[in-house]
Amino acid sequence: MFDSLSGGWGQQALEVADFGTLILSDQRVQWMNPYLLSLLQLKESDLAGSVASKDDKLSRLLLGTENPFLVANKKGEETWLKREHIKTPEQDVYFFHDCTNTVLIGNECRRLQQDLSEMNPKDPVTGMMSNDIIVQILEGHISRSRRYDNALSLLRITYIFPEQMDVTLFSRCVQRIAFFLKDQLRWADQIGMLDKHTFLVILPETDYQSAAALLNKFNEDPHLALFSKGDGRPLSFALGLSEWSKGDTTQKMLQNIRQDIDLSMML
Repeated sequence: MFDSLSGGWGQQALEVADFGTLILSDQRVQWMNPYLLSLLQLKESDLAGSVASKDDKLSRLLLGTENPFLVANKKGEETWLKREHIKTPEQDVYFFHDCTNTVLIGNECRRLQQDLSEMNPKDPVTGMMSNDIIVQILEGHISRSRRYDNALSLLRITYIFPEQMDVTLFSRCVQRIAFFLKDQLRWADQIGMLDKHTFLVILPETDYQSAAALLNKFNEDPHLALFSKGDGRPLSFALGLSEWSKGDTTQKMLQNIRQDIDLSMML
């Protein structure tokens, strides 16, 4: 017991508190509340005469770091604690708060961030959304169309290149194509890469007829200039267009757009 709170409301409150309390006087354990004793699976008699020191295992656990630390019992149950220190003229008072949920949420956020990083959210050449990301976004649009019966179309543009094209020239060419496509997008449209020379454009709130009208842009000078003479240019291109219908899944829409490629539009 510690004399200053002996028999008073303060000690009674700490005895039933759902956080840990440790009180040291001259580096000697004076009192530990039931919550912390239970968490550490200790009895008051186990602490009689204990001195907090760098060589003491319990002291290293409870006082060894300013960061949240892990306490595990014999059953394998784990609790993360965060320590708070209050110094009085006579004693050092430590409070230990359960922050397990916060730590677990933080760990999960870091894991998800790592997963996202490993998914390569952007194509390294064009900076556009990668296959994984654009397909996920498409799934979201399909869900909304399924729920609200919104119009939704997809445009797929595949460019054909020489088989032995220099890597640097290829990258420059794909970047020029990406710049053209970005310039032609409407505010709601989204674009990504299905593979290194295939682009997928999501056209929300757009039916097949309205989407087909956009194909005229590919026969106009800004696009045809990509095929002008000079190093690093595609040989031809192919367009595919698909509109969402009730019952269509992401996979079905992507299959439909492959079947819908109009090879007659190749240069």
